[in-house]
Amino acid sequence: MITWPELTTAEPRLLDLEQDVRAEAAKAATDPMWSFSIYWSRTLRPAIRPLVGWDRDTGAHPRLESEEAWHSAISHLIGLLPAGEGLWAS
Repeated sequence: MITWPELTTAEPRLLDLEQDVRAEAAKAATDPMWSFSIYWSRTLRPAIRPLVGWDRDTGAHPRLESEEAWHSAISHLIGLLPAGEGLWAS
């Protein structure tokens, strides 16, 4: 399994995304109208797609273009959001 540190070493832009997700998690904690599904579909998923998984097609780091990298990245990032909200995301 590829780890978050391995992912961020290969793709440093993931660290910027992690900061964005942490800021969003702080917002979610205080906003009763915050919606995981809206954040996931409109913001987080589109931001992850060019960095890891099937849509990344640069050839520079083949492990980043894998399903394993996709699941590792979303597991880490969704884990930063309020508990229970993103159990279904993939």
